[in-house]
Amino acid sequence: MIKMISFRGFLGLGFAALLSQAVLADEGLTQAEANTIVKEDLASAQVMAEVCPAIVGKNAKFDHNIHQLIQSYLQDYSDKSMTYDKIQADTEYKSVLDEARQAAKETSKDEQKSVCDDVVNYEA
Repeated sequence: MIKMISFRGFLGLGFAALLSQAVLADEGLTQAEANTIVKEDLASAQVMAEVCPAIVGKNAKFDHNIHQLIQSYLQDYSDKSMTYDKIQADTEYKSVLDEARQAAKETSKDEQKSVCDDVVNYEA
């Protein structure tokens, strides 16, 4: 399971994976571990989608980029039929999501704004 780290650090890991076009290519990971990483990335994107509109306002580019992040993460999930809606019912995902929400609450507004701005300014 993930350890509590700053909101920026937590979200930065997932966002960095997309920016670098890194795929879960680490052959040392089991399928379950790789799926957990995908769930952590999805949870970070969901928390950004929940937190950022209050910080950056209604922003179509932000919405588009979050959607891109979510779709990119889902492509790395072992069950190719998994959808964002379906994963919401997953027990492990719910736990990871709760941790991500808690990390966001414990993060300064400046850090939150920086992460949100990173998503708004992301160019695929």
